[in-house]
Amino acid sequence: MRQFVSAALPNSKGLLEIAGKDFHYLRNVLRLQVGDMAPVSVPGGRLLQTTVCRVDDAAKKITLQVCAAREQDDSQESSAAAVASGPRTFMTLLQFIPKPQKMELIVRQATECGIANIVPVIGEYTQAGSEKALQKSDRFERIIREARQQSGSQVETKIFEPQKLERALELIEGGDFGQEQNSLQGQEAAAATFSSAPAAKIVLYERGEKTMPLSAALGLSADCGNKEKPGACVFAIGSEGGISPAEFELLLERGFKAVHFNTNILRCETAALYAAAAIQSALDN
Repeated sequence: MRQFVSAALPNSKGLLEIAGKDFHYLRNVLRLQVGDMAPVSVPGGRLLQTTVCRVDDAAKKITLQVCAAREQDDSQESSAAAVASGPRTFMTLLQFIPKPQKMELIVRQATECGIANIVPVIGEYTQAGSEKALQKSDRFERIIREARQQSGSQVETKIFEPQKLERALELIEGGDFGQEQNSLQGQEAAAATFSSAPAAKIVLYERGEKTMPLSAALGLSADCGNKEKPGACVFAIGSEGGISPAEFELLLERGFKAVHFNTNILRCETAALYAAAAIQSALDN
């Protein structure tokens, strides 16, 4: 389901005025007219049902009105439905930085999959200068917003500043992304944390040694003895050149479980999407 992602909340009268490029999206892409319903995702992850109450093509403005009765009466039910229809596992992607175009694709796909946090990692095999493209925060903001609007994701995906692996691991182990103010969007990060639920840590590795099946890495196999599924998962994906042996050993030392998928050779952008889908399928079903 397509949605409109708003950076602002409705005013005290329950009205939301849309202009500029967002007017073009609502009017020419969604083709909204007066009386049409329009789902709107607002800061905080809530999905509001709104009605188009006014269209001013000359001024290029659309006014949306929150369906107050439904929002007031059915807010809990709507929230539960939104959670049930989306990923239930809080997920973070540690992505060793590939070429800029591939990183853009990875960010778009991760957003559509409902990944909460994307932490770009400057690895030994990261090509010189690739991390500089991530400094164009406005471009990645647009990519994330467009992906959320297209996919209907209620997860407010955040992308962080590029980090060396050691610093990225410190960020993860701190357990509270809300304390970090270096996300590219400059917004508060998602409230869910790794400290609030059992967390799985996985590194996708292109070689077979020191690896295990995904179910075992997630603690889901019968011999693991876990009574509770992980409520969060962080998974690391290499760049075009993969992950160096030293980086791989560091991840293992910090509690990551290595997984090797018995598939064809995957490109880094394919591996990120493949891993996200496999992990969500295992944990959310």
